[in-house]
Amino acid sequence: MKIKKPIRVILADDHAIVRRGIRRILEKASNICVIAETGTGAGALRLVQELEPDVLVLDIEMPDMQGIHVARELRTNHVPVSIVILSAFDDNYFIEEVLQVGVDRYLHKSESPAKIREVIHQVSQKYIPAIVLLFAVSLPRVGWIFYQAFASASGLPSDINFL
Repeated sequence: MKIKKPIRVILADDHAIVRRGIRRILEKASNICVIAETGTGAGALRLVQELEPDVLVLDIEMPDMQGIHVARELRTNHVPVSIVILSAFDDNYFIEEVLQVGVDRYLHKSESPAKIREVIHQVSQKYIPAIVLLFAVSLPRVGWIFYQAFASASGLPSDINFL
């Protein structure tokens, strides 16, 4: 029987009490390990580079750097981390904007603990940017081309069919 390694998570939220709550939620799952926390965007960038987590759980509103800018920088530099935005914002335009940056999932802070853990498990499986999935749903042929290019560059299986 192969033992699965734990999903390594970094939490980035400017409210310590929120980080503590999310940590407790995530660590109820035996295979999720919160390896670090930070209250700043710059701290999130530094910790992701140093610790190479599987997942970054990121707030949008932080004092030094907005979460969308953190996500954009990580994607621009092709850092292989799954990014989950956990925010109180629920504006559809805003959600679409963060997904276009390459965030893997957007969750509202009112989500259930079980849903948050489920999403962490899902995004840790394979890193496929949300924009590729967005194309796959809205324009299947274009989505397939984008996915093939991404899979080729990332070593992911290329046998997924969007058509």
